[in-house]
Amino acid sequence: MGNLDLLPVLLASDINVYSMARAFHEEYNVQSLMVARRLSGPVMNSKLLRYWEEKELDDSIVFLDTMKKIYEENRDKTLILIGCADHYVRLIVENKEALKEMYVVPYSDKEVLDNIVLKETFYSLCSEYNLDYAKTLVYKKEMNLDFTLDFDFPVVLKPSDSVSYNKNSFEGQHKVYFIDNMTTLKDTLKTIYGHGYEDNMIIQERIPGDDAAMYDLQVYVGSDHKVKLMNFGNVLLEEHTPKGIGSNAATLVDYNEELMKKIQFFLEDIGYEGLADCDLKYDHRDGTYKMFEINIRQGRSHYRVTGGGDNLAKYIVEDYVLHKELPVKFVKDDYFWHVVPLGVVYKYIKDEEKVKKIKRLVKEGKVCHSLYYNNDMTLKRWVYLKLRDFNQYKKYKKHLG
Repeated sequence: MGNLDLLPVLLASDINVYSMARAFHEEYNVQSLMVARRLSGPVMNSKLLRYWEEKELDDSIVFLDTMKKIYEENRDKTLILIGCADHYVRLIVENKEALKEMYVVPYSDKEVLDNIVLKETFYSLCSEYNLDYAKTLVYKKEMNLDFTLDFDFPVVLKPSDSVSYNKNSFEGQHKVYFIDNMTTLKDTLKTIYGHGYEDNMIIQERIPGDDAAMYDLQVYVGSDHKVKLMNFGNVLLEEHTPKGIGSNAATLVDYNEELMKKIQFFLEDIGYEGLADCDLKYDHRDGTYKMFEINIRQGRSHYRVTGGGDNLAKYIVEDYVLHKELPVKFVKDDYFWHVVPLGVVYKYIKDEEKVKKIKRLVKEGKVCHSLYYNNDMTLKRWVYLKLRDFNQYKKYKKHLG
């Protein structure tokens, strides 16, 4: 495989980037190029990544110019471009025609992705394809706080366009808001729109249940628009910081063939291509899995797929570079993934049977942590990881007691 001369170009600088760089390193023994505005802890002191800093990377003109410069310096390599945050995927897709002359670009066209990125169009598609989702009101700015709900509190409030929302940051901003009454809901909407956000907001019935009711489905859809890989996971523990709410911290591989086939049909029928991460929650009231969103990229917990034996980097290379026929696989084997210490996992996951299962899998070696990689364990990195672990105990104690 050495003659492939690959250069993965990864956009952002978080756990998602590190996990993808690790996948490429494990399979092809290559160093990836990380392009970002700044460094963050998960990627620091790593031998897996070279760093290209561009402070204005979020600007479309600067972005395309940077991609051209990287191409010019590496014309002899097979360049694979992967966005590891929503706004970078959008920049890639918006510039796909220009980029595909220089890079392998494993993404759908803009028309396909727009229907998924904007939540109100996504929920319309869910209705069309018989995918369950929570009762929803799409709030538009011009409503001027004049609205009623046909469902009860508590509710969940989130932006329809997360990329635009994150560009208009403010103190006290949350990724998702959990709200118990109309006064707080209207005050929160007023604050959000008062800081420059212009798009719609999504108000949804809050599905009962704690972290253990959350699920995600990691998917790889081939260049032929056919699903090749599905890995369904029970998100037993999430982060609980204001900007981290909804981010997976510990997940057990699960299996639900009926649900997976419904989402498979949906993605293939709309012409999807590339990696996707579907967020769902199990509703014990009616026994259904409610769709929250589909992220148009690999999810934060995607290393559980690679760690469990299905290397995502290999899927991309064999599809787009080697043009191999890839069979469809629905993962069934038990496996556990985490990015917080096991002590946190055992303390804050409430389901004793799930904890017993996790301990068994850990004992059997069917477990992985995205950031602990023996082939990238310098002293500085080891110190960072131990300090990070210590900090996780403090965070969970602060937010969960």
